[in-house]
Amino acid sequence: MDARTLADRELATLPLLDMTEWLARKGEHDLTFRLVANEFGVITTLLDHGYFSEASERIVPLLGMKVPAAFHRLGLALEVKANGKKAAKRRFRSFTPAVMNHADLSDWRHAFKWEKRWLGLPAAIVLALVALAFWPDEPAPVPTVNEPTVDTITEDEALAERLEELEQEVARLEQENEALQAEEATPEPVTEPPAVIPLTEIESLVSDKRYEEADALLVGEPKAGQEQAVGFYRLLVDNKLNQAEIADYAAYVETYPDSGYKADVLWMKGIAERKAGDAAYRETLAEVAAMEGTYWAPIAESVLAGD
Repeated sequence: MDARTLADRELATLPLLDMTEWLARKGEHDLTFRLVANEFGVITTLLDHGYFSEASERIVPLLGMKVPAAFHRLGLALEVKANGKKAAKRRFRSFTPAVMNHADLSDWRHAFKWEKRWLGLPAAIVLALVALAFWPDEPAPVPTVNEPTVDTITEDEALAERLEELEQEVARLEQENEALQAEEATPEPVTEPPAVIPLTEIESLVSDKRYEEADALLVGEPKAGQEQAVGFYRLLVDNKLNQAEIADYAAYVETYPDSGYKADVLWMKGIAERKAGDAAYRETLAEVAAMEGTYWAPIAESVLAGD
């Protein structure tokens, strides 16, 4: 199983509620675990809304503590989603030998081995190099008296020529493979976007985290009275697909200053500024933290307190 598929499976099956309760019980007798339990609540909230990068950063201190292997599995899954397989592999190598060899992490140990896709065409190169190692050298000609000297090819030159021939053969096979794939590829049917944006359907798709499908429907004109909601879902879907710009959030707040989605938009703007290294994120998140009664206010306050 590849690392990304494993990460998706872990995030879908790990018992986050049980893990939260375990930390809470530990926190009854240990102040450190009490603080970690509060932080883990923030991590699960960030994870629930798809903020993998922030969740992956905040779980790092917990991974250095004596916790069940499930927390390390979660840490690896978050890092894959946030920064890719190589970063997750570096995190895996930072664990203690006892953690790395834990039975519950066997799937991750397997995922970080060489992938099967390296065993295809490049394997021909390996086999060819092995064959070259046992390729008998041509015997050097024995000079005879009164006969002209025959120029001989050195072993290095012969090896270079053979490697060049091999590279040419690999290139030819790659071209044939690309041509074959192009012949097999079939164009996807083109569907016309709806003239009116179906807000209810988009809300359902976003709730199911089917952002690509929602993106395909966000083409056309919103119904009268739904401009603010459609604009918000446009930002949210772009955010999840890494297509939104900081200026997009600012434009929405400027256009709809009294929108019921203002706290959500400012939260996304603050997180985007934080990722971009823009110090303005503190001011933005402070504004969100001041919006008492909104979902994001305590989360924003926690993020600011942790920086």
